[in-house]
Amino acid sequence: MKPVLLAIAVACLAGCATPAVVPAPALRALLPLERFGLEGRLQVRDGERSAAVGVDWQHGPARDEWLFTGPLGQGLARIEADVAGARMQLADGRRSEAASAGELAEALLGVSAPFDALPRWVTARPSATAQVRQLDALGRPLQLVDQGWTIDYLEYAGEAPDSPPRKIDVQRGDTRLRLIVDSWNP
Repeated sequence: MKPVLLAIAVACLAGCATPAVVPAPALRALLPLERFGLEGRLQVRDGERSAAVGVDWQHGPARDEWLFTGPLGQGLARIEADVAGARMQLADGRRSEAASAGELAEALLGVSAPFDALPRWVTARPSATAQVRQLDALGRPLQLVDQGWTIDYLEYAGEAPDSPPRKIDVQRGDTRLRLIVDSWNP
């Protein structure tokens, strides 16, 4: 093979190996949800460690509240966060405070995740800086990369273009979170 043809073939193959970023106009434009509630199950794996909890999340413009429950529905912890900081109360009555919900969730679940991005991720409304890698036929994200995390939308709650996600995988390195949403309360 001539050197020029070989160089073109290598360049073409290299182009196939790099995931394409979907152009912004193809992505359906949805504003972030200021308020939502969801109930579901969260599985967390970080290397050798893993945990599975139920989650009830109420998100508002200035306040978030998460209730984490064990396999039998017993309360494990409640985290509340607002502009003043974050507070966690464990089932045994112990309390902790931190500057952010992310710090408390890391202590509870053993995983550090960007909690400020979670409202956009769970509602499939990527930020302007996220790289959207794949869309479905309705213009909903199937995969995006944001802040070094890969978010895969495995299933949506319905067939409408504005249906929220039902099953989401979030991963970076050895850390993987899977959220299965059983019910949405917009």
